[in-house]
Amino acid sequence: MPVASRDLIRRTAVVSVMAAAAVIATEAASRVIASRFPDRPAAPDLAYEVLPHVPAASYLTLAAMVALLLMLGARLIRRHPAHIPEYVASVALMYLLRAALTMLTPLAHDRAGSVLPFPLFENGLFPSGHTAVVVLLLLLVGRREAPRLHTTGVALLGVMAITMLVSRGHYSIDIAGGALLAYFVWREWSDEGLFGPLRAMVRP
Repeated sequence: MPVASRDLIRRTAVVSVMAAAAVIATEAASRVIASRFPDRPAAPDLAYEVLPHVPAASYLTLAAMVALLLMLGARLIRRHPAHIPEYVASVALMYLLRAALTMLTPLAHDRAGSVLPFPLFENGLFPSGHTAVVVLLLLLVGRREAPRLHTTGVALLGVMAITMLVSRGHYSIDIAGGALLAYFVWREWSDEGLFGPLRAMVRP
């Protein structure tokens, strides 16, 4: 078998294992929270006091997130197809870290009247995975490389943040934490610092 083919198989295997581990860890963390902290309290949030509660706003959250992921994903696939395993690995790594963080502060939130109930990953709030994955992809694309796409992405991220608060999908600290987690993963990944050895395993 050619060396290039073996390398592609190795990278694909590493990324697949990481992605599967991220999904399993995220759901496991959600179940641990549900079983160990069934009476977890809801937290006060200044944004909740200021903004109205509109459960249907979760539709806008979903629409903005899907639009963002499609645009950013298409850009990465079109411009950097050989690096797709790296991008997938960085997202999986971020979700693995998030799975651990969600169990540190198990809080309940108001989902009364939610129009988008989701049976998986529903008990982890901090940090926001919605925010983290979008911010991470925006950082990977970069403002200099695609300024118009970046501007559109930031605007849609703003829509996501507001609608997540209005629909009570996340606390404001969850959104801030998701952005910080994404920046941390991106910085360490890009600089080949803490995650340098892992990146070397999936780099073409």
